[in-house]
Amino acid sequence: MSAAAPEAQVAFCLLDSNGEVLASRKADREFYAASTIKLGVLVAVLRRVDEGSLALNSTMTSRHVFPSRIEGAGDFAMVPSEIDQGMPAAGEPVTIAEALRRMVVVSSNEATNMLVDLVGLEEVNVVFERLGTPSTLMTRMIGDYAAREAGFTHTTTAADLARIMYLIVSGQATGVASTELMVQLLSAQEYPVIAEALSENDAWGSKSGWVDFIHHDVAFIRKPGQPIRFLGVCTSGLWVEQAQESIRAVTAQLS
Repeated sequence: MSAAAPEAQVAFCLLDSNGEVLASRKADREFYAASTIKLGVLVAVLRRVDEGSLALNSTMTSRHVFPSRIEGAGDFAMVPSEIDQGMPAAGEPVTIAEALRRMVVVSSNEATNMLVDLVGLEEVNVVFERLGTPSTLMTRMIGDYAAREAGFTHTTTAADLARIMYLIVSGQATGVASTELMVQLLSAQEYPVIAEALSENDAWGSKSGWVDFIHHDVAFIRKPGQPIRFLGVCTSGLWVEQAQESIRAVTAQLS
C-alpha cells in the first residue's frame, strides 16, 4: 500500500529584470532544496575559477564513494540507481568543466559531491550568504544518509531560488566568462519543468530538483520583445505528475 502524500504546498516568486518582485506566494516558506542546491556549488566553484585557484581544465578522479560528515560513520557510496552513467568510470580523470556540466545539465549527484569536496560545504554556504539568500543552506553531501539522520539537510525558498537565478544571469554572482558558462549550462538543462509551459520562441535556462513529494524548478525566461524574468517554484506533498502540472500552471499564469 502506497504511503499517503503529506500536505500539498506550492510556493513561487517571480522577479523582473532588476530583481524586484512582480508576484509571489509563500515565497519565504522553507522547503527541502533537492538538486536546486547545486546552484550554490556551481557559483562556489566558478568563483574559485575567477580568482585563479581552480581551472576548468584541471582534472579530478571520478568516484562515487565519499566521506560522511558524521565522525565515525565512514564513507558512503551513491546508490546504484543514482550513479551517473555519463561520468567517467571510477578512478578515471574528469575535468572540473565536465563535472560542472554533468551537475547542472543532468543533475549528477556524484559530480556534485566531487565538486563540494573540492571547495567545501562551508564555502558553498558562504556563497548563499553573500548572495543574500540566507534560507538556502547545504549542510551535507548528497547521499550522506548518516548525516541526514543526524539532522543535516538542504533548504531553500522560492524567493531565494529566484534571487540566485537573477544574480547568476545578471552577472552579479561571478565574472563575465563564468556567467556566460553558467547561462550556457542552464540553457542545456535536460530536466526542465517551467520551460514546458513556455512557447518555442522563448529563451530559458533552468535548474530543477526532486525527491519523493518534493519538486522544484527555477528558471530565467526571455520572451521575444520582453524584459527577462526569473521564476522560482517550489512544491511539496504532491505526486510527480501533480507537482509538474502545478509548476507549469504557475508558469502559464505568470509568464
